[in-house]
Amino acid sequence: MRSFHELIQSPRALRALVAGGGALGLLLIGLLAAPGVVRAKVEAQAQARGLVAEVGSVGVGSAGVWLHQVRVTSPGDDAELRLDAVNIRLWSGAVSASGGSLRGSGDAERLLRKVRGPASAAGGAERGEGRELRLEGLYVRWLGEPARVEAFGVRASRTASELWASADLGRLASERLSIDARGLYLGGSGSQGRRRLGRLESTALELSWRDGEKALPSSEHGPSAPREPSAPDSTASPGWSTRLRELRALVAPLVREGLANDAQLALDGVSARVQRSGETLSFGPSRLSVRREADAVRITLTPSATEAGVTPLALNALVPLTSGSVHALVKGGPVSLSSLGVRVGQLGLRDVRQATLGADGTADFSEDFETVTIDGKLALRGVVVERKELSPEPVGPASFDLALKGSARLDGSVFEVSTGEAHIGELRAELSGRLEEVNERRYLEGRLRVPLSGCQSVLAAMPRGLMPLLKDVKLSGSFGIDLQVRYDKQAPKDTKALLAVQNECRVENVPAELAPQKFAHPFLRTVKAPDGSPLTIDSGPGTSTWVSIDDMSHHLETAVLICEDSRFHAHGGFDFRALEDAIKDDLKAGRFVRGASTVSMQLAKNLYLGQEKTLGRKLQEALLTLLLEQQLDKRRILELYLNVVELGPGLYGVGDAAEYYFATPARALTLGQSLYLASILPNPSFSRFGADGKLNARWLDYLHRLMHIAHKIKRIDEVELQAALEEEIAFRQPGSAGPTLPASDADAPPELEESTPEPR
Repeated sequence: MRSFHELIQSPRALRALVAGGGALGLLLIGLLAAPGVVRAKVEAQAQARGLVAEVGSVGVGSAGVWLHQVRVTSPGDDAELRLDAVNIRLWSGAVSASGGSLRGSGDAERLLRKVRGPASAAGGAERGEGRELRLEGLYVRWLGEPARVEAFGVRASRTASELWASADLGRLASERLSIDARGLYLGGSGSQGRRRLGRLESTALELSWRDGEKALPSSEHGPSAPREPSAPDSTASPGWSTRLRELRALVAPLVREGLANDAQLALDGVSARVQRSGETLSFGPSRLSVRREADAVRITLTPSATEAGVTPLALNALVPLTSGSVHALVKGGPVSLSSLGVRVGQLGLRDVRQATLGADGTADFSEDFETVTIDGKLALRGVVVERKELSPEPVGPASFDLALKGSARLDGSVFEVSTGEAHIGELRAELSGRLEEVNERRYLEGRLRVPLSGCQSVLAAMPRGLMPLLKDVKLSGSFGIDLQVRYDKQAPKDTKALLAVQNECRVENVPAELAPQKFAHPFLRTVKAPDGSPLTIDSGPGTSTWVSIDDMSHHLETAVLICEDSRFHAHGGFDFRALEDAIKDDLKAGRFVRGASTVSMQLAKNLYLGQEKTLGRKLQEALLTLLLEQQLDKRRILELYLNVVELGPGLYGVGDAAEYYFATPARALTLGQSLYLASILPNPSFSRFGADGKLNARWLDYLHRLMHIAHKIKRIDEVELQAALEEEIAFRQPGSAGPTLPASDADAPPELEESTPEPR
């Protein structure tokens, strides 16, 4: 039993409906001598087809016969046709109707057989086939299985050689899935009883689910593209596997019945918008071609804009109408992003006319749409972007190549890369691994490898604007990375992070404004004022706030080693063991919870860089750390660090901090006071003192544990430890009022690390 939504798209069914209209014309064009005779003739002809017709009133004029308030029903069927007005031309038999509705449910084909009548079923041309039929302003609602059809503002016309229908809004909906088409137009042509659907247009298509989440945002000219799936959520709407199955179940019957073998349709002006996290990416206008094969539909999407001598970037898909996997192929280019419909400003893109995209790959979806296998290559050229996550200034033009073989589950629970390779200029990276998040299980195993490359070629691969401070820096040596990770939530103790870094880079040439020797004299730097605004201050030897390392308490070095950088004297600026530990902690937490920044890295940030958190800043920080370690000794690095670090809002360097917190010079700081200053470095914006000036109990206990570490690594002896534990650490002096900094009960002490500072 076929449903109405299957039949309404079928040329054969459409033909039968039109034929029924012609038959209705024959019913109505009988004897017109009197309204009663016309009404009786209409009712008799309807009864001969198993229908019941009711006519409100009849009028005869020069334009023919007018029937008003016509109602046609089918006993045994849930169907009703109401027409406000029907006009039948006396000599041509042409029928036109305006206003009304068609409502019903169930077996639409049986109803159509009744409308066609016995003459149609006998074969040959259908009765009334040559007569003109026009409909205007009809509302249609038919409840079928597995979907319902609803159309507003329906208009239709049929002649001997042409058939078309349009609707202001057409809707096809299943239990959860609906497709809305605005400005819908369907056209067909033919002769001698043979008609085919040959034209399909829509000014906007929108696909949505019952939960209200739009899977395909509405577009200006045509079908829209799906958004990227959001993160899995137990309360989220149906996954993409379910959605694609529902879409195929809804559309496949229409194609099977509506398109004959080898039939082809073309839809021009198709545009799409992909929306995610408040950002939009547009595509189109493009040309959508549909070709019906024996048991499948071949779909091709190509940009309408063409470029001379360029192979268009086309998407081809073979979709089975019954069972089987879906095969998609994208190939072509390079084509400009503007020809694909991408607009300036979207995703931060700037010159979309010069930027190009090329692709060559396949995607195979399983029959149930649960999994997809990908094998392809992607090439971007001349891309310029302006995004705050990268750099404060535009980045590019950049070139990027990606080759990937992998598979994934469409619900996002499994993603596997068998081989992946990315190129940015001469820099190459290899990636492989597997990620699983199924129910309570989270598993990750992967490898990232950057083969040994020349340091200067790595620097040259960075696009302009990403590392503006280092544009004139020259490097020598080679660089390579090999990172392997493994994490299983069911066995967290077996978490693995193995990082091998071969860093033989050396700075051979550096602009004078970056040379570390300039910090041996007074210099200006920009910091944050207490209200967060930029503030320029004097710093360096000879300034009022500067404290020589010889004039600092030796406990400050102990405090920094314990709290900030346990291997300061052993590493060359980068603590790869600490980075391994940080990666393990991040894997266990499923998010970034810990960094591995060294004293040298923090100093590079404070001396050269702003406070913005960008990829460019981190990359520049790494090279500037290399520069500081290469040209300064550890003692000088530590002195600079302790004089420039932030220790409170508008408070920079241990000299001012010692006076503010403890009313003492930096050389007189005790172990407890030094540990306090080092312990607040990650977040110096809050006070850990109470209103009476005393350190809160949680922070005091934390400092006592740090004191025991200082004794363990032999930075203090037993007598010094006992004295430190008995010290009362208070703001300025015991009993004085607490600091003006805001307090925070939520600012708990950090967890102590297992690593132990290494001896000098």
